[in-house]
Amino acid sequence: MKTHIIASSSVAALLATSGAVHAQSNVSISGFLDLAVSSKSGQSTKLGSLGRNNIAFAGEEDLGGGLKATFRLSTRFEMDTGQLETAPVGQRQFWQDESTVGLKGSFGSVRVGRALAPLNNNNWLYDPWYAFDRVASPMFRMTGPDFLISPGNVASPTGADLDYTRLSNAVFYESPVFSGFQFVLNGSIEKGVGDLQKGRAVALKYNQGDFGAIVDFEQNSQRDKLVFVAASYKLGDLGIMGSYNHTKLNPNGSVYGAGWTNWAAASDPTTKRSSLTLGATYPVGPGTVRVGFGRDFQGATNNFNYIGSSFIKAGTNYSGATNFYSLGYSYPLSKRTTVNASVARERWKFVDDDGRTSATGIALGMTHAF
Repeated sequence: MKTHIIASSSVAALLATSGAVHAQSNVSISGFLDLAVSSKSGQSTKLGSLGRNNIAFAGEEDLGGGLKATFRLSTRFEMDTGQLETAPVGQRQFWQDESTVGLKGSFGSVRVGRALAPLNNNNWLYDPWYAFDRVASPMFRMTGPDFLISPGNVASPTGADLDYTRLSNAVFYESPVFSGFQFVLNGSIEKGVGDLQKGRAVALKYNQGDFGAIVDFEQNSQRDKLVFVAASYKLGDLGIMGSYNHTKLNPNGSVYGAGWTNWAAASDPTTKRSSLTLGATYPVGPGTVRVGFGRDFQGATNNFNYIGSSFIKAGTNYSGATNFYSLGYSYPLSKRTTVNASVARERWKFVDDDGRTSATGIALGMTHAF
């Protein structure tokens, strides 16, 4: 549900009396609230968000001739504390989710500012949990391993300069839809401290009837490259979906080095990172059953797997190939409020420093959209 605020009649009257042409405009307020109790092997039980919480302000102004001005401001926060969303170090910027202004018309749409790059602006369409559940979503766990579209200064990260999913100081273009196809182009305008180039992304999307697909190519400021392909199909009540991605880390970039993943210190110091996900949804009773699978073909380096394991004692400094299995059920209390339960298990090749080769996660929570 969105609350609409229309330009006041007094302003309209003022413009009319001055002889100005009054353009029609509107503003909407929307948001999403998510809170759950969750637990993973070897970790304490937590109360917090499984996905994200946000409040967004968006608007359009009709400029005439089919042209509209647009804006969107969206902030993200932690429901359990009320603080701004946490980052690898410190906190995110206030408008972490999006801060853009732009134009749209027969040419498509152009936005300028900060927003999601194509991978994370679209991957939720190909995941049973909408890439939204930190415990159970295979897309959240496995897609784009070690790829950050905005690495920033990973050797000394802050909430403002490191982001897996968003470009700042960027232009975002989406073409009109032609027979189900749409072209997307994103690119940063500025280079930051330590950047080797400007981040950029290009994608081709297709959505028609029960079938959807995307092919996406992205290259970040450290010259790491990602290719992502995904598809989904609705077969009656059964929804099926899958994705594959290939990441090529720059061995001279900061993400590959000791400042972040430190693949250089692994027993098999690969620059190749690849993963796949599979999923399905099916209505059962008033709710929906969700099933997921993911595979990380190389695995995660120290501190980057499902429970943050280290593999120093094994002498590998990475987990080895990893499989992820998950199951969940969503029960709607209304059109806007849902109770969610999920369980997941991840298994990896090498024994971690606590003697484990697997971990389990469980979660029970509620979401509300407005």
